[in-house]
Amino acid sequence: MDALKKKYKNHDSIWNECSFDKWILNPERCPASKKYKRDLDTFIRQTIEESNNKTKIELKTLKERVTSNESKNLYPIVNHDFDYKTAMTKEFNIYNQNITNKPTIQNLIDTPLKLKGYLDILVKDKYPNNHTVAGISDIITDNKDLVNIKNTYKKLNNTLPYVSFREDYPECKYPTTGVHSASYFIKTGICPTKIKQKKKCIDKGYIWTPSILTLPQIAKDLLKFTKSTKSTKSTKVAPEKGSCSKPRFSYIDNESKGFYGKNGLTPSIFKNLSDIAPDKLFNILAGYSVDGSGLLPCIEGFVPNNSGTILKKYNKLIYCVLFLCIMGSLYLYAIRV
Repeated sequence: MDALKKKYKNHDSIWNECSFDKWILNPERCPASKKYKRDLDTFIRQTIEESNNKTKIELKTLKERVTSNESKNLYPIVNHDFDYKTAMTKEFNIYNQNITNKPTIQNLIDTPLKLKGYLDILVKDKYPNNHTVAGISDIITDNKDLVNIKNTYKKLNNTLPYVSFREDYPECKYPTTGVHSASYFIKTGICPTKIKQKKKCIDKGYIWTPSILTLPQIAKDLLKFTKSTKSTKSTKVAPEKGSCSKPRFSYIDNESKGFYGKNGLTPSIFKNLSDIAPDKLFNILAGYSVDGSGLLPCIEGFVPNNSGTILKKYNKLIYCVLFLCIMGSLYLYAIRV
């Protein structure tokens, strides 16, 4: 909002719309500019008040997320919370689009051309776009408390859900910036791993589940008796038994996608409605990805690619078979001749 204040600071001054040369030719320009400035001030005040009212709810949500360590389940949180309403209000309000109430013939000609920006965002242009930044583009930066909340979320997400998260799901394949500023990962399950050591499991940021045996009382008494009769000389501790699981995530692709190259708000809404078709819902429930969104595969780790060695072995076999076929054909031909 500060940018709008600076932009129209002198709009109704004697150096702009209320200058003598403009007023003498068109006496309505100065009163119109003062009304425009009052409307702008009202818009800014109401927008900031609305943002301040949201802050109380945002603070409560932040405390709950910090307590529950929600940054391990949502990544990035600012993308998950992307506020389309505020983002559109900031970028596409009439003041930012230079639409004024100047009572001039030139303004009457120019204003319909400026409305093209609204038509483009409704039909053609993507939003979020390449310049969108989650946690900045979708908040009122005059509200410093809200800015601090978003910065806190970003700091929380500096620690990945687990160490190798971005190796498993790289930014180039699962982006979260630019046109994907509203796309995010959400934890939806676990993947079993081959790791058997508790320390190694925890160091990787995975989930260690100890093995718990439920024994009848007579078995417990027998174990106690056996332990009491064993020699106390041995101090070797047996490794803790259990299983190691890796968090499993789904990727929600909220890029604006429409039809036939038209990716504006209206086509993307219809595209989203078509994605609710029963066949696509069944695919999502079955664990398949639909249009970029869905449950991500379990990845144990990077496995060396030995396909080149395997192909070389098969190539040698193929050459031997071809050689034998050619020689056999030549032998049969020689016999017939």
